[in-house]
Amino acid sequence: MSDKIQLQRNVYNDNLDFYTLTKLLLQAHLSDRQLILLQNIITANYGKGNLAESILAGGFTKIDYLLSIFSNTANNKLADYLDTAIDLLLIKDLVLKESKLYVAQEFKSEISKIADLLSIEYDISGLHLPYGQRVVSALLVFALTNICRDTVFLISASEDRLNCFLSKSKNLAEKYALNLTSMFQIITDECVNQSIRADAGMGYEARVTQTLFPLVNNLTGHAHDSKIKSVEYDNKFSFNGKLCGVSAKRTLRERYKQNLENTELLDVDYMFVVTLGLDLNETTLNNILSKNGNYVIVSKEQFALKEYLRTNDKVIPSDKIKESFVRIIK
Repeated sequence: MSDKIQLQRNVYNDNLDFYTLTKLLLQAHLSDRQLILLQNIITANYGKGNLAESILAGGFTKIDYLLSIFSNTANNKLADYLDTAIDLLLIKDLVLKESKLYVAQEFKSEISKIADLLSIEYDISGLHLPYGQRVVSALLVFALTNICRDTVFLISASEDRLNCFLSKSKNLAEKYALNLTSMFQIITDECVNQSIRADAGMGYEARVTQTLFPLVNNLTGHAHDSKIKSVEYDNKFSFNGKLCGVSAKRTLRERYKQNLENTELLDVDYMFVVTLGLDLNETTLNNILSKNGNYVIVSKEQFALKEYLRTNDKVIPSDKIKESFVRIIK
């Protein structure tokens, strides 16, 4: 018996058509009100005449391209696809909002317990926002579209619409070769990814700034050195009357080399390279610290893990920054 997956052409075509239609409808950027009005036109004209003409007569020129692509599709099939796609788009926003709300609350509770913003513990917690939103949205999509389930677990005010959508999902699974769970998941994943990019959280440089802010004076932000223009500071600050520069890179790669200068040639008295330390091997560390006045701040986890970091007095763990500044900057 073959272990290959057998994909029938009609299954592929029906699901591709439904996904394409839903994607084009999404890209038309119709408001919720417009979607509901469009759905009313579809319901009122089900099984009657030319559906596309009725839709265009209703003023929905934004989906002219969509209707052109599906001009050879039977009226009732087009009506079924559009009707269900509209429900999907309306419910999609509910899924996004619920998943974002749930994960934000969990994230807030989690990070409130982490004091060290430059630790790997805090860094990985930042991934829980995008990862968690994808996980929760996937669970909600399953609850909405799996035809074997009797109930859903979204807010009670939406129960009637969700039950109606579940009923339509069952009918379409029987009438056509559609897997609505998979199609809904694709659309939702794409929207979740867009939402995540739009809501990108605090970056590593911002976390460095937030960590330094209560410890030092006169944080001045991004700048180039006036003497050697190739040297960039993500921040400058004063401590014990000395001027210090900061180069903040979550991971170093090769970018750290541009700031490798002896501090007597620079505007600052001290230079601090701040990084998680994940790609900070001993050779790279020695290259950085071979220049006078350079110090490295790493996450407390990497400091505890690697002996060559612990045994170098020019390496500072992220949970010992203030006391290290007192020791070093004189």
